[in-house]
Amino acid sequence: MKKLLLGFLCSVLTTGAMASTIGVSEHPFTMNKHIVTTEFNNYLNNGTGMGLTARYLQRVNQQLSFDAGFGFTDGERASKVMAGANMQLIPDYGRQPSIAIKGLLESENYDGSRINSFGAAPTISKGFSFWGNEAFPYVALPVKVSLNTNENTYETSTAVAMGATGNLHVGGFRDLVGNIEANFSLRNSYAALVMGVSLPIQ
Repeated sequence: MKKLLLGFLCSVLTTGAMASTIGVSEHPFTMNKHIVTTEFNNYLNNGTGMGLTARYLQRVNQQLSFDAGFGFTDGERASKVMAGANMQLIPDYGRQPSIAIKGLLESENYDGSRINSFGAAPTISKGFSFWGNEAFPYVALPVKVSLNTNENTYETSTAVAMGATGNLHVGGFRDLVGNIEANFSLRNSYAALVMGVSLPIQ
């Protein structure tokens, strides 16, 4: 069963596609773990389409983690590569939520144009126990500047990202983590729904 699930995850990784904004950056993974994530994405406007994402995350210490990924969709957002760095400013402790900021870098092929973006996403997260299972809901406010290299123009965008992460108990894989995220446009952005599965490896 383990080999079958691992083979499935690897096959999904090779098919690529887009990604969530925060994903599993705020999940409290064990130190020195390498996290491999696959995500199904559904863009609902401004370049509608569905696809898959492959992402790698490395947690450096309690405060800092890095991630990078790539992907494709069947819509106007044809291909994309991205990288991020998440810095926790205040830890999740007692009744106090975690406060972090995630730096964002993206380059995507959108409707035949190359769009390069950079920005930041302030994030609030808090761990809760639901029926004996721990989950980590979060809300973020991604703000980006996007440069259209074909037209030499730029625009700013603002969105809201809401989601949650939590452990999945599937067969012999006790370390699997699931995530779900919804993105809503506030200005010049898009609406999307993302669901993913992450596998921590040594």
